[in-house]
Amino acid sequence: MLINFTVDHFRSFGVEQTLNMVATALKDHPGHCVQIPGTEKSVLQVGVIYGANASGKSNLVKAMLFAQQMILGQRTLKSFVQHRFRFIKKQQPTSFEFRFFAGGQVFVYGFTITQEAILEEWLDARSESGREVHVFTRSRQEIHIGRVRAFGEKHATLQRALRALKQLGVRDDQLLLNKIVELSNQHRGDLLNRVVWWLTECLTVVEAESHFAPLVDMLDADADFRQFSGAFLRNVGTGIEELSIKKARIDADKVPKPFLDQLQPPKGQNVAFTIGGPGITLELDVADPTKVVRKNLTARHQVSSKDYSISFQEESDGTQRCLELLPALYHLTEECKVFVVDEIDRSLHPLLCHALLKLFLDACPGKCQQMIVTTHETHLLDLDLLRRDEVWFMEKDRHQQSRLSSLGDWKARKDLRIEKGYLQGRFGGIPFIGDTKKLMDMIQCPVNGTRHEKKTSP
Repeated sequence: MLINFTVDHFRSFGVEQTLNMVATALKDHPGHCVQIPGTEKSVLQVGVIYGANASGKSNLVKAMLFAQQMILGQRTLKSFVQHRFRFIKKQQPTSFEFRFFAGGQVFVYGFTITQEAILEEWLDARSESGREVHVFTRSRQEIHIGRVRAFGEKHATLQRALRALKQLGVRDDQLLLNKIVELSNQHRGDLLNRVVWWLTECLTVVEAESHFAPLVDMLDADADFRQFSGAFLRNVGTGIEELSIKKARIDADKVPKPFLDQLQPPKGQNVAFTIGGPGITLELDVADPTKVVRKNLTARHQVSSKDYSISFQEESDGTQRCLELLPALYHLTEECKVFVVDEIDRSLHPLLCHALLKLFLDACPGKCQQMIVTTHETHLLDLDLLRRDEVWFMEKDRHQQSRLSSLGDWKARKDLRIEKGYLQGRFGGIPFIGDTKKLMDMIQCPVNGTRHEKKTSP
């Protein structure tokens, strides 16, 4: 689970900001807390972040996604120029750091970059004695291996992997952890496998406008998930009775070349690619590379005792968004997951948004599941639903820098009407709306049916 995430000099973050998921001493909703291994502290299962438009909520999500994509090798430093903090004359390096626990062990991983090079990179882990030990540190291309003997009998595989990577070296623009991701499980060892698993599989980031590409494959491969999804959508009144996947094999030469180029599998692996919106994927046929498999998600509706099947693309934005969030609920009974969702309320009714979060919390009290969301939906500001330290506010200062604060820091009373206080500006994170009369004058807004004409000089 995520303990905290820190970002500095990325998009609207001109100064270091930390989303700290460590629970305070509050006694509210004890089932929302999961103990950090080897400590007396706990982390929260939910974080709900509020803020005005352009306050930086989405930038926090983008920061996590950018760091994850760098680890996976899906981002290059050349693209970083689009994400620098702009309101500063002399550019500063950008840093990201995750503190998390996986497999009963606490880790700290981070890196510092410019648009030219990786300046620093580090991985620490808590040893069996409870001390935080360097696994490796890196300064540009110089790699230092830490005291890995502190990790007990299984340190040999870890040491061999790090020594091999040190000897091979790493490019200025490539993370060492990206090289580790490319190793097989058996060559990484248990400790590095936990780190790779958490940062690449456990952490799932869903952007506001993104389509969850693996979703069609999940629905295709897992009949139980497909049944659960259909039942959930039926239960919330979407009109959908059942979901199904329709497949078709088409000649590769009939697929537009730009799409086909993106389907070329690296290192012999099959690659799925989402086109045209949610519910449709193209992928190369593993058995016959001259063919492309098209998967189309369809929804069955029943009207007047007759069945109608339509493409999921034709469903409402709210229905599509709801389906994108269902993996977060379905995985509650499986291994640990951390879902970071931008604008969870996008296209969703307030009651449905509230129900989704309540279902998440009710289904996994004290379990290793976590959901961090950004929202404008004030109905979630309900202390019967959330702890006070699970609510965060984002706003910009006079230097256009995004800053985070927690409701837990405000020492608000448990019986306080948080929603009303937030909308009144008591906790910050709301838009400043200026004098609209000036705007009315600019558009010559009619008064009592008469439009005022602009006065012109004689």
